[in-house]
Amino acid sequence: MASKRVKITFATVNDGNYSVIKKSDIAETNQRVKEAMKDVVRTYEKKETQSQQQAALLVLNA
Repeated sequence: MASKRVKITFATVNDGNYSVIKKSDIAETNQRVKEAMKDVVRTYEKKETQSQQQAALLVLNA
């Protein structure tokens, strides 16, 4: 049994129906996502620090 490789590109999948997004639009979206995720990232970093401290205490007390 031989398998045939098929090259998949945007042109073949979308029949050439795609548009290029401007870099400024991508940068603007990235900025909005960063702002929206700020609280989530802070909470994650705080929990990560607490977890590392607890792990250090466990190793120290073991």
